[in-house]
Amino acid sequence: MQYDNLTNHICRTEEEKITAYNIRYQAYTTVGYNPVSTRGLFSDEFDEKPNNITFLLKDNGKPFATVRGSILHRPLGWVDIPCKGGFETEFAELEEEFDTIIEMGRLAVIPEKRGLASIAPLALFSNIYMVAERFGKTAIVCGSSKKHKRFYERLGMKSMCDFAPRPNTAIDLTLMMKELNLDEFIKRGYLDEATIRRLIPSFPEELLPEVI
Repeated sequence: MQYDNLTNHICRTEEEKITAYNIRYQAYTTVGYNPVSTRGLFSDEFDEKPNNITFLLKDNGKPFATVRGSILHRPLGWVDIPCKGGFETEFAELEEEFDTIIEMGRLAVIPEKRGLASIAPLALFSNIYMVAERFGKTAIVCGSSKKHKRFYERLGMKSMCDFAPRPNTAIDLTLMMKELNLDEFIKRGYLDEATIRRLIPSFPEELLPEVI
């Protein structure tokens, strides 16, 4: 199988988180996105909150890409995720329809792995299906630039609003969304079913010790 060497991992240790933050830094500074840091890391206040999970994608055991899943689920007191502040009207609509909203953000691939740049986001998005059947009816969302809108459309996501300036961003964004549905994701055929199921990690039970 073409992607047998790819594996997804949840960042549990500080070392794993630092690796993910460094991958972000390498990817974002290459395109001039975030300010220079003398630490060579890119993180924010959401990274340390309990409703945010950072993932690493590895090739033959070597980390090369990362994404963060941020979960809004009011019964657990998880009421805020990064992009909510720029899309209040859209989130009000989503919270009427869905039990849970999950934002996939901070997607990054190290520059020397550009050859895997097209498959890495698909592999990383497989992570979020670990929450299937645990949080009720769930929407996946992300803030998208005009440049990346087509990629999210390939995943079955739809734009909820026009492109416009949003807080703490240098470019206009729209909110992309779709309902969490593993069967639909598999049917799109960008990765075969066996690969997708293998890439989905086990849910970290310690995250929700007495709730789920």
